[in-house]
Amino acid sequence: MFRPGELDQKCDFLREVRTSDGMGGVELSTENIQQNVWTKVRPLSGKESERFDKLNAEELTLFVTRYRTDIEEDDRIVWEGVGYNIRHIPRKSTRSMYSEFYAERGVAL
Repeated sequence: MFRPGELDQKCDFLREVRTSDGMGGVELSTENIQQNVWTKVRPLSGKESERFDKLNAEELTLFVTRYRTDIEEDDRIVWEGVGYNIRHIPRKSTRSMYSEFYAERGVAL
């Protein structure tokens, strides 16, 4: 399906962390789960739409890495300085060599 030589881009995986601020509220921060992960990046689709007199561009992208179990749908991917929200992670057997992450940019969390 994929070849190791196709993993030619580097991405970072980020997770939003909620911590108590000591006054009954919550502080949000972002931590790196993994940095510089070799990844295959394949844009799948894109579209523009206008909402509330603003032009919005969206893009769906497939990211493929070596098999991972530490990434969740709530996490984010940063590729070339652009953040992508992970929308879907197809579940695979533990014998799979690769993990796939479908992620979007240009949309809200």
